[in-house]
Amino acid sequence: KQWYQRRVAITAGVSIEDTDALRRLWVHEIFRVFYDRLVADSDRDWLFTFTKEVSQRCLQRDFDVLFASLTSDDKPITEDNLRSLLFCDFSNPKADFPKPYLEVKSIEKLRILVEGQLEEFNNMSKKPMDLVMFRFAIEHVSRISRILKQPRSHALLVGVGGSGRQSLTRLAAYMADYVLFQVEIGKGYTSFEWREDLRRILRKGAESETHSVFLFTDTQIKEESFLEDINNLLNAGEVPNIFPMDEKQEIQDAMRKIDKTREKAKQTDGTPLALFNMFIDRVRDQLHIVLAMSPIGGAFRSRLRKFPSLVNCCTIDWFQAWPEDALEIVAHRFLEDVELSEEHRNGVVEICKNFHESTRNLSIKFEQQLGRHNYVTPTSYLELIYTYKNLLGKCREKVAYQRKRYTVGLEKLDSARSQVSQMQSDLQALQPQLVVASKEVDEIMVIIERDSIEVAKTEKIVKAEELIANEQASVAKGIKDECDADLAEAIPILEQALAALNTLTPSDVTIVKSMKSPPPGVRLVMEAVCILKGIKPDRVNDPATGKKVEDFWKPSQKLLGDMKFLQSLKDYDKDNVPVAFVKKIRATYIPNPEFVPEKIRQASNAAEGLCKWVRAIEAYDRVAKVVAPKKAALAIAESKFAEAQKSLNAKRAMLKEVQDKLQSLRDKFEENTKKKKVPTATLR
Repeated sequence: KQWYQRRVAITAGVSIEDTDALRRLWVHEIFRVFYDRLVADSDRDWLFTFTKEVSQRCLQRDFDVLFASLTSDDKPITEDNLRSLLFCDFSNPKADFPKPYLEVKSIEKLRILVEGQLEEFNNMSKKPMDLVMFRFAIEHVSRISRILKQPRSHALLVGVGGSGRQSLTRLAAYMADYVLFQVEIGKGYTSFEWREDLRRILRKGAESETHSVFLFTDTQIKEESFLEDINNLLNAGEVPNIFPMDEKQEIQDAMRKIDKTREKAKQTDGTPLALFNMFIDRVRDQLHIVLAMSPIGGAFRSRLRKFPSLVNCCTIDWFQAWPEDALEIVAHRFLEDVELSEEHRNGVVEICKNFHESTRNLSIKFEQQLGRHNYVTPTSYLELIYTYKNLLGKCREKVAYQRKRYTVGLEKLDSARSQVSQMQSDLQALQPQLVVASKEVDEIMVIIERDSIEVAKTEKIVKAEELIANEQASVAKGIKDECDADLAEAIPILEQALAALNTLTPSDVTIVKSMKSPPPGVRLVMEAVCILKGIKPDRVNDPATGKKVEDFWKPSQKLLGDMKFLQSLKDYDKDNVPVAFVKKIRATYIPNPEFVPEKIRQASNAAEGLCKWVRAIEAYDRVAKVVAPKKAALAIAESKFAEAQKSLNAKRAMLKEVQDKLQSLRDKFEENTKKKKVPTATLR
């Protein structure tokens, strides 16, 4: 009675055509309150029949006459005809608030209006919805809108997946200018995050001046405690102990501000309890909970038994299977972008409907015979259409690919035919060139054969001279290796002597020079040095015999006094030592047991280095005398090799010239051969 009175009060502000409109409103509300809650077809048939009887008995109006506008023929009104009986408050978007709850005269106009609202929603939303607004969808949008506009109303939408429960709720909330909330369930979503979201939704719903909708689905139930909180919200408008004290204080402050703006008679006494009760009242007035659940399985039945407020505090809207007109419109909508003739499109739509309906009928038989459910959902119908579109696209791509191959093949055949015709005409024009090219090739071939013989002879001569030059180079290398081996004995000794000279300093030489009565070893060394330097001795009286004897000390001191003494020893011409000097050194000093560096070191370090130098010069001279003839032979051998190499280079240059000439002829031969092949290639 109350709901009917509210509906009458809403429509009272506008003119009603006649009393039949109130009668139709009464029947409409009967169906919305009771009919939408029924599950079994037999129960719905009984309610339809009973309503028809009550209408005729109590309203004193023939049922078929009352609803004659819902059918186009004179047949009795059926249950399906009453689907077109719609009352809503959004049929006139220009009406002032509160909008009147009016009967819909034209379903088509209402569909255009709802599609316009859907387009506006998609333009504003980050998640646009691709919906087909067929009559079934419009019916449920109007039912959800009716529930949301009732005071402290909540909805329980029951249907299988893909039936449009969530999408239609979003659209209905948008058309009513309500704010929609929905929690986002993640992998780590627990009861803590659930309580956080719930507190946020409750505060926004109560602290704002606009109504809001909390959409919650059974797929978001990660814990059964979620439903317990929903049950408390539906029953009492709050969840016990959900707000901590600090947040509760914030809520009371917000309510105090709102309370001051209200009329004096409606203001509270300002106590915390009264302010919090005001918060609960605003939640119950402004927050509408919409539950979307699926009847599949035993979980739905079990949850309804555990939480009775899901049924007692909610208006149930049962999303039944899509009727045939809905299946047809959806199929037409999703096939409109497919290139088909109207006849084929209608045939495809009919087949899709037949597949879906036959599967649904077989599922009913399956349940009756085996007691097991097989749910045929709208999602499966959409997947059927998508599968057809995909298969059709693949088949068309395959056919288009084959057609393209066939077309390309024909084009190539046509192109080949024209090319062959052109080649034949070109062959006739190229025939004289072929004769000329053949003649030139034959002539060049004769020249190549003749020049090839000449090149072969020249190559033979060059190879013979290369053998001679290689033999002479081998002889010269052998002589050089012998010289290097002989010199290898004396060179290290000489290098050691020069290294010993490098250790001497002018001060060492000065010490030797300043000796007035030098030791015998020092005298012996300086005598050998003077002999190699070609310095003659002084003749002095021998104190023992009184006879004239040779004395090298005075000349030695003079030699040591020379500032370039050490450098003169390093630059000594070791390759041209006079024979007399070497002969005297070998006869007098080399055999002398006292003329060795080890003993000379005892007398003077500087004299030791000079001794090493004398012995090194003697050793080098001895080896050089042996090596000299070999060096002369080496010079002769190298001279002969140079002459042979010069002759060989001349022959090679001549061979290179002949080979270049032959290569030029071969290149010309190849060029003419290609010219000769052009007509033949063209023919092929």
